[in-house]
Amino acid sequence: MLSPCGILRNRAGQMSESNRDTPSDLRSTSSAENRRSRGAIAAFVGDYRYKTRQFSRNANLYVIHVIGMDMIHGSFNVLLNLYLLAVGYDIAFIGTRLMVGFIARAATALPAGLISDRIGRKASFILGDGIGAVIGLIVINSSSEMILLTTPVFASFFGNMHHTAEPAFMAENSKPAERVHLFAVAGSFRTMSAMAGALIAGTIPALFADDIGIVAAYRYAVYGGLALWALSLIPALMLRSQESEERPELQFESAPDPGGGRFSINRMFSGVTHWRRISYFVLTSAIIAAGFGMIAPMFNVVFHSDQGHIHASEGQVGIVFASAEMTLAVATIFVPLLAARMLKVDAIVLTRLLSIPFVVAMGVLPFLFNEGMLLLVLSGASYVGRVGIFRLTSPLDDAFNMGVLDAKERATNTGLEMAVGGAVSAVAIWFGSRMLDGGDFTTPFFVMASAIGISSLIYWRVFRPLEISESGAAEVREPSPALAD
Repeated sequence: MLSPCGILRNRAGQMSESNRDTPSDLRSTSSAENRRSRGAIAAFVGDYRYKTRQFSRNANLYVIHVIGMDMIHGSFNVLLNLYLLAVGYDIAFIGTRLMVGFIARAATALPAGLISDRIGRKASFILGDGIGAVIGLIVINSSSEMILLTTPVFASFFGNMHHTAEPAFMAENSKPAERVHLFAVAGSFRTMSAMAGALIAGTIPALFADDIGIVAAYRYAVYGGLALWALSLIPALMLRSQESEERPELQFESAPDPGGGRFSINRMFSGVTHWRRISYFVLTSAIIAAGFGMIAPMFNVVFHSDQGHIHASEGQVGIVFASAEMTLAVATIFVPLLAARMLKVDAIVLTRLLSIPFVVAMGVLPFLFNEGMLLLVLSGASYVGRVGIFRLTSPLDDAFNMGVLDAKERATNTGLEMAVGGAVSAVAIWFGSRMLDGGDFTTPFFVMASAIGISSLIYWRVFRPLEISESGAAEVREPSPALAD
């Protein structure tokens, strides 16, 4: 029998052993967590490599195609509006030109989508990009008001030929299991290409403006991107339509003609079966278009214009835009990891809502800081944050939209979104450009933030039940009544 002192010594020894064992247990637990973390990363990388190796020949050619195509978009995003300012036009004219483009986009988006569904994606890429490159060359070499106001009409139609075909093409050239990866990889390469275009657009004017003049420097900065845009037609020409997983143009050929060979609305929309889903896609995209149309097409004007607060140079604008594209390009690679851990709709809505503070910051910062480098840095960081977060889940958005629609209605849906979005944006850009021309660089940002919030909440409320239903989740056995047909 132990004495009280013995009992105390025994308990002390037990406590001492326990204390000695605790660090070992913690190290063991920490080591196990590290191994699990490394294992998860290795599994993600391995799955990513496996899925990308499954891409079809068409999918790989398309990824190469977007590299050349989007470099000129990065250059134009930085320089086109600045070029118009340099040749003597004001912000109001830039807004008018953008409005013409949006109206043309609205008027031609649906016909372009319907044509794309019928002639196939390959022909849509070739027509859209080939003629688009020629139009871009005309614009950057012109200072004629008539030419500058008419070219957006043609650019919008042939641009719609490409853009309505793009998400549908990727859906038709991938299986559902690899679709998110294809959208993510294409999106990442697209943004890296746009980043390179933005850097070129900012660097060349800064280096050569003193020698050849700012207008000539703008033009030379665009020529390189236009050349790559033309070269991007080579992989597009190598696409093989017969290798697609789905070919809607063949479905149209074999389907009965409800119009008896005559033009009719029924014939135009004969491939559409999910009208209510499409209507909600159009509604939510139109609300966002209203907000973005107020200010987004003129972000470069916000940074550069003498009427604003930031007064950034062309080189600084190029660096800001390129930084945003680089951030997005890196982040987009990890979109499949996000998709594996949560519903696509949840991820889309979450990232959109998280972008709102950055949008508001761009409108508020000029009131908090005087003009100068600090304002440029903070405004640039807000722009980078907005682009990186809001557009992060664009591949998921495309993959989800295309996944819940039939092959015959995908490009038509995209065309409807672009048509309604273009009409709304035309009105929004008219008001937004007049606000900027009058010195109000704040209100458009608040309109944009409100539109993102409203659209995101509607999107989540409507499409989350649909995604759960489509994935066969037990808690929802039937599709949302609003989307059942």
